[in-house]
Amino acid sequence: MEKRTNNGRIEISKRKMQNSKLKLKTRKRGFTLLLSLLVVSVVLTVSLGVFEIMTKEIKLSGVGRESQISFYAADAGIECFYFWEVKHPGLTQSAFALGGENNINSVVCGQKKDGSGNNVSGVSNQKFDGDKTSSFSLTLGEGDNIRCANVEVSKEDKGRYIETAVKSRGYNTSCDSNSPRKVERAIRMTVVRKIAEAE
Repeated sequence: MEKRTNNGRIEISKRKMQNSKLKLKTRKRGFTLLLSLLVVSVVLTVSLGVFEIMTKEIKLSGVGRESQISFYAADAGIECFYFWEVKHPGLTQSAFALGGENNINSVVCGQKKDGSGNNVSGVSNQKFDGDKTSSFSLTLGEGDNIRCANVEVSKEDKGRYIETAVKSRGYNTSCDSNSPRKVERAIRMTVVRKIAEAE
């Protein structure tokens, strides 16, 4: 199948050439398939990693927003306490006074209109233990947009001053909700007021 030409080169028959070309092409096709599978798997792995990071970031930003809502609810509870402790013009003393003179039932915050147009307080569950501790719940918002705060006020007579400790726990849902997405943020504040001395 080899022929010698007059210039001394060896010619290979056409059939042998075609067989070797087929073998060469077949090997290249297998290598290309393997390379493309490798590239696709790398791109897929990177894409899945980026998708997972994006999903976690979206969840984290949602939790941050809910945490902020809970903090604002706790802050609203502190503001309600502060108004009735210090600023309310209709009271000569705090609504959270020591002893039997407590006016916890007069506390009204977070008013909204009811179905007939009357103002309804967002404050509920007012309790006074008879000596030092008062508590109330403050509900904010309506419908699916309800937020709340549980506020506990403790007073202690220290002789020359009265120390008031306030804990306000804010929630991004209603206070009695069992939602797995319920977020609690708390604010604690201590107020020290000097007792006026008799002259």
